[in-house]
Amino acid sequence: MRVRGYAAATPCWSVLTSPAPATAAAFYAGLFGWTTSAAEDGTTLFHLRDLIVAGVAPTPSERAAWLTYIAVDDPEATAQEVTAAGGTVLMPPTDIATRGRAALFADPSGAVFGVWQKIRFAGAQIHDEPGSICWSEVVTRDVPASAAFYGKVFGWIDQEGTSPDTIHEYHEWISNNRVVGGLSIMDANYPPGTPHHWRTIFSIDDCAGFMTRATDLGGRVLAGPVDAGIGQACSILDPTGGMILAIEVVPELRALMG
Repeated sequence: MRVRGYAAATPCWSVLTSPAPATAAAFYAGLFGWTTSAAEDGTTLFHLRDLIVAGVAPTPSERAAWLTYIAVDDPEATAQEVTAAGGTVLMPPTDIATRGRAALFADPSGAVFGVWQKIRFAGAQIHDEPGSICWSEVVTRDVPASAAFYGKVFGWIDQEGTSPDTIHEYHEWISNNRVVGGLSIMDANYPPGTPHHWRTIFSIDDCAGFMTRATDLGGRVLAGPVDAGIGQACSILDPTGGMILAIEVVPELRALMG
């Protein structure tokens, strides 16, 4: 669906930070059929039908990672809330050219996320259809600590998820009576030492074909296809080390969601 703006406390934008942004851009363009353009701050923007989906930016780190941004009205006030709740300010509120104002934080468990205040750019212009982001979630081993932190910072209410997948415990973030994101719990399926993190999830329309295409383009399938309750899912590692989850929602549920 077309998105023209985001309410405060809603995930609004995702950027892959990569040590090899050109390689990453070529991979994702081929994987999703995206086109690209250059933003004034150096970020490469991905487009689906001329609408901005996501971005990729360089990082000095050796590891690539998808970074979730959450819409806010006052990044400075959010930075104070993060600190008061036990989190860490990694980058203070900073103008991103004329597009917006951003800050980067880590929650007390180390999961990194950003906040975004619109100036000219609100965030992803398309959401929740094949080839676009459909969900953002924090992955943690400590539900009470995460619920307390994000509740203090964004006013989110934590509730048990309503996914048809009853095998795994899942939680949702509620803001102003709307589900805005999720909390996934790390279990024994995660390798020891896996850090707490935010995860970006994409909607796709052919899980098997998507996995084949990812491999052909130099990526690696970490898991899948697996039954995610709402459809078939897979985890993909891109050639620069960034990981995404992709879900082919069953048609009946997609029709209800639409």
